[in-house]
Amino acid sequence: MKHSISVKSHSVSDLDKMDDFQQSLEMIEQKLDTEIAAKQNTIDRQEQEIQRLHGLVEEKNKIILEINGKLVECMRNSEGNRQLINKLLNDMSRLQQDIEWYKRTYENRSLLGTLREKLKKNFTKGR
Repeated sequence: MKHSISVKSHSVSDLDKMDDFQQSLEMIEQKLDTEIAAKQNTIDRQEQEIQRLHGLVEEKNKIILEINGKLVECMRNSEGNRQLINKLLNDMSRLQQDIEWYKRTYENRSLLGTLREKLKKNFTKGR
């Protein structure tokens, strides 16, 4: 009988241990599930942040492309303006040369020009 009680007692103790073990396993499983859920939540937030950052990078790339296009256009305009300014300066120089030629030809070398110069000299001497 003694042996029978001890087996029963041992069985009850084993059942308690099994229940404790089962509860421990369930608690571990709950903690693991909670940790997995938290990690999944973190992963989801990071994926959203990555998507947001990808969007920002795409926007910045578009802006950079637009700015590069505008820069190229400005450089072309600047080159065109520089060429135009050089052409205008050359035109002004040629016109100045033409004016000097007309002065030499019609004012200084013509009869009227010569008489006018002499009168000017005489007039300025009289003062």
